[in-house]
Amino acid sequence: MALPRRFLIASAASLTALVALAGPAAAHAEANATAEAAGRTGVTVSLTHGCDGNPTTGLRVSLPAGATAVKGIDSDGWISSVTTSEISWIGGSLPATKAGGFAFSLVITQPPGSTVVLPTIQRCANNSEIAWIEKNTGNHSESGHPAPQFAVPINDSAAVTVTAGSNGSPASTARMATQSNAITDEGSETSTAGQYVFIGVCAVLVGGAGALFLKYRKKSPKI
Repeated sequence: MALPRRFLIASAASLTALVALAGPAAAHAEANATAEAAGRTGVTVSLTHGCDGNPTTGLRVSLPAGATAVKGIDSDGWISSVTTSEISWIGGSLPATKAGGFAFSLVITQPPGSTVVLPTIQRCANNSEIAWIEKNTGNHSESGHPAPQFAVPINDSAAVTVTAGSNGSPASTARMATQSNAITDEGSETSTAGQYVFIGVCAVLVGGAGALFLKYRKKSPKI
């Protein structure tokens, strides 16, 4: 029995909507680092989308342990500010469907080749946000929000001081998402909001396609 053309069109529309929704949700925040003069490291935290269709209006990034001489780069209306534990940007607006980067430089104590993790809170319009604070497992699915991370580049322009950890080994990572700090504590309460919205919309679309199928199946003449 051939399926009605109207049903096929409705099903195709539903699948297209699902793909469109899954695309932004599967995106993630990234961090890239380069060696700069005077022993400094340049870092850029990149975002690929807004929060559930809302434009990005702010960003907070947790600084690596022991970081000093932190300096944010301001552009396109964004104004940076630095505290002892984080760097943040406000004042600008990044469209929900547009990618953008937030750059800063600093002096870090972690040795070259080690991994530095940057728990990040992305603030958006309509009181929405995404908390990029989860441990990065390499699986960037729509259900996860891994924290940006980067490998410390080799910097030959100046010696880098290594801070030893409690076990005598270098402190190779920054604050992990499982640790308690201002960014992770605040973000952990709101990081799952977008997931529930996505699941609800998917359920509605799938239910609608099923209802159309049953409707036209009853109307189709028997052969």
